[in-house]
Amino acid sequence: MTVGPVAAERPLREQSRRRTRSSAGWWIAAGVVLIPASVPPIALAWQVLTQGAGATVPTTRLVELLSLTAALAAAVTVTALAIGTATAWLTTRTDLPGRRIWALAASLPLVVPSYVAALTIIGATGPSGLLSTLLGVTVPTPYGFVGAWLALSVFLAPMAHLIVTPALRLIDPATEEAATGLGAGRRRVFFTVTLPQLRPALVSAGLMVGLYTLSDFGAVSLLRYDTFTRAIYALYAGQIDRRPAAALSVILMVLALVILVLERRTRTRARYGTSATHRSRRPYALTRRARSWALTFFGTYAAIALVVPVAVILFWLFRGLTAGQATGVIWDEMMRSVGISLGAAGVAAVAAFPVAMVTTRRRGRFSGVAESVTWAIYSLPHIAVGVAVVGFALLWARPLYQTAALLLAAYVAMFLAQAVSSTQDSLLRAGPDLEDASRGLGRGPLKTLMRITVPLARPGLSAGAALVFISVMKELPATLLLRPNGFETLAIRIWSATGEGFFTQASVAALVLLTVSIPPLLALTNRDLRR
Repeated sequence: MTVGPVAAERPLREQSRRRTRSSAGWWIAAGVVLIPASVPPIALAWQVLTQGAGATVPTTRLVELLSLTAALAAAVTVTALAIGTATAWLTTRTDLPGRRIWALAASLPLVVPSYVAALTIIGATGPSGLLSTLLGVTVPTPYGFVGAWLALSVFLAPMAHLIVTPALRLIDPATEEAATGLGAGRRRVFFTVTLPQLRPALVSAGLMVGLYTLSDFGAVSLLRYDTFTRAIYALYAGQIDRRPAAALSVILMVLALVILVLERRTRTRARYGTSATHRSRRPYALTRRARSWALTFFGTYAAIALVVPVAVILFWLFRGLTAGQATGVIWDEMMRSVGISLGAAGVAAVAAFPVAMVTTRRRGRFSGVAESVTWAIYSLPHIAVGVAVVGFALLWARPLYQTAALLLAAYVAMFLAQAVSSTQDSLLRAGPDLEDASRGLGRGPLKTLMRITVPLARPGLSAGAALVFISVMKELPATLLLRPNGFETLAIRIWSATGEGFFTQASVAALVLLTVSIPPLLALTNRDLRR
């Protein structure tokens, strides 16, 4: 008769075998998601290596594009970090009246695409612009570096705000209290204690803002500032030989991957000092003068980032309607945008689940590789991804060329990291204890998955789907390159109408785009504020 440890080992061995089989299944599912998503960039690099770059872009032109792109990225990063850090500190560390409302106001501009920001600047200035009309003096349109810097800085500051805010909450208040007890003033505490602990978040936010600036196409194209993305589109559009555009795309992808590597190295080396007791922090009491300055700062930023865009859109809409101009029918564009955004959000949520599982619940030696591949694809400039997918489809998947299915797949690949990150957050917050208990009670992997794991991951899946929906609604360069003939979205309508000077039509499309995109962002913001 078998007794004691031998009998007990049998269910443990069986559970171990089930877990191994389950892990293998999750890894297969993750591979099915990640391998196709990583093929187009690899294929583009291979195409350039084997077929050459065609008409060589002069070295002087490459140096010029690199310097112009780097200058814009640096300026936008510094400005956005300054604004985002200030808004994060004021809404989390002070007794500023209406902090929750101001926090929402600091996050909302993230829903404004760069090409709508450019539309705001172009529509507010010039002989017929809103500011020129109100002031009675022609305000020149700031084409070039100044306009691109302003458009991107103001509307990328929320990205820094959303990254720095949780970092401020994670800092152990005991370190700041100790410095205060030793006689340090508020300013010295901030620069010597708080700011050094914020360095990982600031570097992460700065690199993400820089990465976005590197890949932006809408603002720089409409405001006529030469960067890599504008040059790539100029080499691609209407050209038979697209090898020069592919070569520039590879260079831009390499720059983006270098930035990603720097961001990940900084993130892995940095650690926050968190409070184990989670003591509540008493907010700093602002003086009357400081409160006035803070409210003025927030009011000015909210006016520039929220009030002015809406005012410019309504101004051109009203002017066009009173002048009898055709606003254009945008019902089809809206339905296409919403439909493909919902489809991409749903597919991305489903695809993100196995990747999140192998990087949290079923970790192995390749878990870091799976996560790195996800973020590497996300970091690639979208115009480069578009060129890569076009080249891949023409060489190896011609039946998919210029189809909605290929466009949907490209969207899912580009924004998969957003859904993966949100799902990982939900799974890590819950921990594996409930799933272990379920399996210990004899429930199989499928029942545990459906009754325990999926409900635990549902908040992250929903948040990830909302993020993907917003991103696809705003996406422009990849859509321009990959859309089927006649497939016009709200983003393309805004970009083309603004470029042609039809501000009334652009305003209608922009108003619809913002109206559709704001509710998901409000849901995400309220979710973060309740934490």
